Amino acid sequence: MNCLLFGGARDTGKSKSIYKLGEYLINSKEYVIRSGHFPSPFQDFWCVLEKNDKVILLQSYTDLVKAVKELKTRRDEIDSVTHVISAIRNEGDHMRNRFWEILKINSSDNILEIPLGKVVGGRTRKMNIKWYLEKTLGVVKEIVKCSPFEF
Repeated sequence: MNCLLFGGARDTGKSKSIYKLGEYLINSKEYVIRSGHFPSPFQDFWCVLEKNDKVILLQSYTDLVKAVKELKTRRDEIDSVTHVISAIRNEGDHMRNRFWEILKINSSDNILEIPLGKVVGGRTRKMNIKWYLEKTLGVVKEIVKCSPFEF
């Protein structure tokens, strides 16, 4: 399995980053939604995108055991899934360990994790969050050009 994970603590932009990547794949790379839904910005969602031989399962939320189990069920039931894009909690959070256990990810899987951090508060916070998410998406757009993703 090929996994692109956005990792971080609560409120670091994991779901927003997954949404922005999904939006990019749909609008710029012409992926189509095969199942699930792609909502208005920044609501938790899951969907399957497809183009040619690539079938990508996106799920923006994994904060609860139930959500990780739903991700595993979807991954296992859709046998043509080639890639998973999802969120994972930061090191030291108990949900991080549960994520690995439930999904049974092993050393033969291709895993790339984008670490996300908190943006400090203050009067420039909104501007800095916008900058942070745009720059993160720029890095991810370059990553997904390369193997094993090649979106």
